[in-house]
Amino acid sequence: MENMKAFRMVVECKGFRAAALAMKISPAMVSRRIEKLEHELKTQLFKRNSRKVLLTTAGEQLYQRCVSIIDDYESCLRDVKSFNAEVSGCLKVGIPHSINHLHVIPNLRQFFELYPRLRLETVTGNHCMELFSHGFDLALQCGPLPDSNLYYSLLGYWRKHACVTPDYARRHGLPAHPNELLSHSCLFHFDNHHRSWKFMIGGELTEVRPACTSRMSNSLDLYQMVKNGLGISYLPDFTVREGINSGEILSVLDEFMPPPLPMYVVHVNPKPSPKEQAFIDFIRTLNLATVAGPAS
Repeated sequence: MENMKAFRMVVECKGFRAAALAMKISPAMVSRRIEKLEHELKTQLFKRNSRKVLLTTAGEQLYQRCVSIIDDYESCLRDVKSFNAEVSGCLKVGIPHSINHLHVIPNLRQFFELYPRLRLETVTGNHCMELFSHGFDLALQCGPLPDSNLYYSLLGYWRKHACVTPDYARRHGLPAHPNELLSHSCLFHFDNHHRSWKFMIGGELTEVRPACTSRMSNSLDLYQMVKNGLGISYLPDFTVREGINSGEILSVLDEFMPPPLPMYVVHVNPKPSPKEQAFIDFIRTLNLATVAGPAS
């Protein structure tokens, strides 16, 4: 099984050295395990004469089979180990910065009171595609899944808001149509490479490209800029909900907003372990995704 795990990691990490780092063993050990597997199967799994890791036809067939075999094996081990077991150990989770700051951290005390033997590691950012290579157990994904083969638990749906302060509205007015954003100060997320916002115009999902005056690397910083009257930003409701409810922030262009987006907890294995399920249950109590889904 260890040889098959090494083979899988080389494929998914796209290299022997990267697989060794992920498995916390030496590259030589990874190579030996692949050689043993090839000797056992009496066939070559990788094309060695390339700078990139390329699978042979036999390697491609084995990869498809070994993923399900390893997942079933590890799921079986977890089920046996978790029988009547207490939730404990280390849990590594990738969480968007604003959710961690505004929702997770303020409620962690009660989570640790329920599970005092669980050690939590949270890393802020978008880590959905790094579950295997960076050792994450869970990752919170706000939006469509980048890979349909990922295992996930759907939390619900959320939507975006175009946000300003009443003070900004008094000084500059409010846009009545997305095209009017061209005459406003617009604040963008750094990962928005197209520098566009999506709106429903004439029944069609349309990308509008306002003039970008500033960019920030997370939505929490953008929210602070909005609250300081520096412009309009396009932000998730779980980031701005409190400000909108208190009247500190105005939500504009609501009638042009696109359909709600899904929010998932993505996990490495088909069935979450007890510690993973404990955190998923905790995330559900935070009511991050409360908008009715598109089907509703």
